Amino acid sequence: MWPDQPIDYVKLEEDHHGQHFGLIQEDKLITVISVFIKDDQAQFRKFATEISLQGKGLGSILLQHAISRLEKEGIHRIWCNARADKTAFYEKFGFQRTLQTFVKGGIDYVIMEKTTVQISENRNFTIEDLLPLYQKNQWSSANMPDVLYNGLTHSDSLVTAWENDQLVGLGNAISDGYLVVYFPHLLVLPSHQCKGIGRKIMERMLEKYAGFHMQMLTAEVDAVSFYEKIGFEHAGKTVPMWKYEGKEH
Repeated sequence: MWPDQPIDYVKLEEDHHGQHFGLIQEDKLITVISVFIKDDQAQFRKFATEISLQGKGLGSILLQHAISRLEKEGIHRIWCNARADKTAFYEKFGFQRTLQTFVKGGIDYVIMEKTTVQISENRNFTIEDLLPLYQKNQWSSANMPDVLYNGLTHSDSLVTAWENDQLVGLGNAISDGYLVVYFPHLLVLPSHQCKGIGRKIMERMLEKYAGFHMQMLTAEVDAVSFYEKIGFEHAGKTVPMWKYEGKEH
């Protein structure tokens, strides 16, 4: 994995909490992968195959075994730090690139993930699909379902998150199409929060509006750190102002 580094370079403090899988051939460990689970998310790390045996599908066998086991355990999200030149390999297993990248040891990495939640820009949903999301988050716009539905479906962009047939998250954007975009709504069902769904929705929209001169939103106080992690900053010396009939903010 890191042949030029000492063994301590790959040791982790949490190793004894992980699940470790391997393929053995003639009493020799030839392929390894470690999995670390937190809540219902799992990260796999230290995935490697003996150099002389690479390219023979051994890594694919072990990775598929680990994925199948995690899915049977009800893991919602599986993710990894993939070398940038290996992303095509993980895509074969249903992993998708995120916008998160970093460099370690002079090597470029991108965070990739596989999740049971599907992100869509399809607007074929009903008011009945929509209302539970707003009601469970106690947003006042749930009290005007027809107006809410029409406002969302006429947005410049609308990104939804689905788990099977259930709408579990939503974000929208209003834009002039050239200079300015405003993100008014981002909601995730309380039962599905802190699982990366909101981040995936925002990443999809930020990718679409990359390069716009001004990207704006109004963040609730407890959501500020979330938006800071995806690149938003306090708007200088400006003061947010509005005329608003709701009461939840």
